[in-house]
Order: sequence, then C-alpha cells, then structure tokens
Amino acid sequence: MFQVVILALYVTFALVGWGRFPPVGVEDKLYAKSNVINLVTWALWWPAMIWVAVLFGRAWCIVCPLELVANGSERLGRRLGIRQRALGPRLRAGVLIVALYALILMLVDGVHLHRIPAYTSVYLWTLLAAAVITGLLYKDRAFCRGFCPVGLLLGTYGRGSMLAVRRASKETCEACTEKSGVAPENRTKLDGRSCPSLLNPAKLNACDECLLCTQCIKACPYDNVRLILRRPFPAADKREPMASWPVTLFVILVSGFLTYELSSEWKLGKAVFLWVPDYVTQALAAVEYAGWIKGLWTLFVFPPLVWLILGGLTCGFRGASSLAEAWRKLALPIAVVVSSAHMVNAIRKAASWGGYLPLVLRDPLGTSTAQAITAGTMGQPAHVLAVGVVSTVGVVLMITGALFALREARLADPERYRGRVPAIVALALFFTVIVLQW
Repeated sequence: MFQVVILALYVTFALVGWGRFPPVGVEDKLYAKSNVINLVTWALWWPAMIWVAVLFGRAWCIVCPLELVANGSERLGRRLGIRQRALGPRLRAGVLIVALYALILMLVDGVHLHRIPAYTSVYLWTLLAAAVITGLLYKDRAFCRGFCPVGLLLGTYGRGSMLAVRRASKETCEACTEKSGVAPENRTKLDGRSCPSLLNPAKLNACDECLLCTQCIKACPYDNVRLILRRPFPAADKREPMASWPVTLFVILVSGFLTYELSSEWKLGKAVFLWVPDYVTQALAAVEYAGWIKGLWTLFVFPPLVWLILGGLTCGFRGASSLAEAWRKLALPIAVVVSSAHMVNAIRKAASWGGYLPLVLRDPLGTSTAQAITAGTMGQPAHVLAVGVVSTVGVVLMITGALFALREARLADPERYRGRVPAIVALALFFTVIVLQW
C-alpha cells in the first residue's frame, strides 16, 4: 500500500518536473528551493533517507516504489517466458552501483541535476525505466541488489542498523525441514513465498543486504523470524576485517563529496578546497566546464590524495602490507564517520532549504516566488536552524561516529587490534574527522 502511494507521488513529480527550467534571470539554486519537485526530492526526502539509513538500515527499501516496479516487471517477464538471468558476482558486489553513484554526483556538479526540475524529472524517469528493464531481464530482485544507485549507500551506512530481521530461536530454525532463502537451486517456497534476495533468514547476522521486506516473516510457519528493534552496532552482528572493493571505492568517493559539501558553509574553507579546480578552469579558459572540473577534483583527485595519506600511515605503522589492503581495512571504520558527516550534511541541507516549504505550499511550481525574491520584492526565508547549531550538532555526531568506528575496527579484527593498530585506526579517524569538519 505504501509503495503504491509513493509510486503515485513519484510519477506525479516526474510528470510535473518534465521540461521545467528556471525562469530567465532566476538563479537555478533559488528556483530549486522554490520548486516543490526539487525541494521535496533533494532537501526533504534525501536528507531523511540518509538519517533513516544510518539509524534503521534499509528501511527505505520497505516502501521503495522502484522495488515494487522491478518486482512487478520480474513477474511479468516470467509470465511472458523471457529467459531471466541471474546476477553475476561483480554486479552482486556493487561494481555498477559505484559507477552509477559516481555518475550522479558528477551530474550534480556538471549540470546541477539537483537544482533543475527538468533534469530531476529525467533522473526519475530513468530510474523507473531501469527498474522495469532490469526486472524483465534479470531475476531474484536484481535491480535492488545490483543496479539501484543508492544500494551501496543504504547497505554501507546501515551496517549498525537498529532495525533488523533475526530469528528468535536457533533450534527452531535448525529443526525446520522447509528452508527458505538458501541457494537458488535449492530454494523451497513457503506458502508461495521465499526470500527474493536469496538470503537465508535463519542465518542473518548482518544488515547490509537484507531489504527488510518481511517476506521471510510472512513465510515462516513457526513465527520464528521477527523484525526487531535493538541498540546500534550490536556486538553479535557479523563484521568483516576488510571491505569489498566496491564498498571501499564508494567510501572514498563520498568522503570527497562530503568534504566539499561541509566546507561550502565556510567561505575560506570552500575557497581553499576549490583552489585547484578554479586554477585549472582559469588556466584552460574552460569556464563553461567549471562544474565538471570541480566534480573531477572532488570525486577522483582529492579523495585519493587524502586516502594516500591514510594508507601511507597505516602501512608505515605496519598495519597493512600494501596500500590496497590499508584502504580496504580502513573503509568500514571510516564509513561510520563518513555516514555521520552525511547526516550532518543532511541537516545542513534541510535547514537551509526547509524555510521555503511554506512558500512552496502556496506556489508549488515556484516561478512567482523565485521571480519575486530575485526582484527584491520578497525576502528569502531564514534557515530553519542556525549554522552554529548545525555545526555544533555536526561535531557531536562526528565524534560519536569516530567512537563507534573505533569499536567497529576492534570487533572486526580483535586478533590484530593490538599494539600499533588501535593508534593507526584512531589517527586515521581523527584525520578524517578533521578533513570532513574543517
């Protein structure tokens, strides 16, 4: 029911935003704040999803309209007799998701995807089409597992989720003769249902892959699989000493993006961060490509430079034998700090744009509002929260994230978490906090 309602809103936004550009003489950022499509999509829904992902894992997947569309397309493909393929190991690992997320961030810088309703509409339609096509051609919830551009974000940020599907009794599951969610060739349906993500509900001990769809809860004949609320980062969850390469690359990408986003509130910090791309833009006389150059610096040049320092420190203290190993060992602990920084950025965005909500309710398309503010006949709404308040909350969140990250590093590899390793991780996390909060 929730998926149907949200899908209706999704399609409505995509239709209303189609072909809609800022009026002549109006800055695109101002129009984005004044327009209901961009305000709701990028300043309300997106920040809320970041917070939900960190606190409750993949809870958004429960009501995601694209999962509904992909699921319906997969069923339609089966009925039409289309030979549906299983995801390969690279797609399952998230290789394509990293590329798609990087592309979206580049489009944010290059064409201001998040500021122009027409581009947001194209983005929404593209995701919808991808869900349909993926569902027709692939099986076993392929869109969510290998094509959703925020799949890695939800899985990586939600590793300490307070919401999880877990079994109540180990003995009950071991005695059960009808196993659901095991290997595809061995799956047995329970009341016509099984785990669409090919997970084994009886052995779930992590939060990065389960979409909380509750199909296993409905299917279990003994009421032994349950949706529980628990403390964040419980010690009983499975932890990996090294992240996969897709997760590592995702954390590296996002660390650069968030460094720019958070520094944008500080005039001097922003100027320092953008000195290199601004210099390159002027040197090449490529003002029309300034956004693309900034995107390349933010995502593909600055983050590796920072991570070279982190990896070098780790190797220098003999915490890893190679730079690649160091990056993969640091990725999951630093992901906790990065997710905290993303929460801060979400507050910053919502606080900056949220004051426009009453204006949007009176003028949903925002044309008159944006023109009046540009002409000076109407003042811009104040921030919902002062920058100082957001900054204070941000420091608290990121220090909390660093403490959780240290605990995660220790639980992931307790044997090696002795001697130099705690100091290495602590130093790396401290450096990351400084870079992200400078």
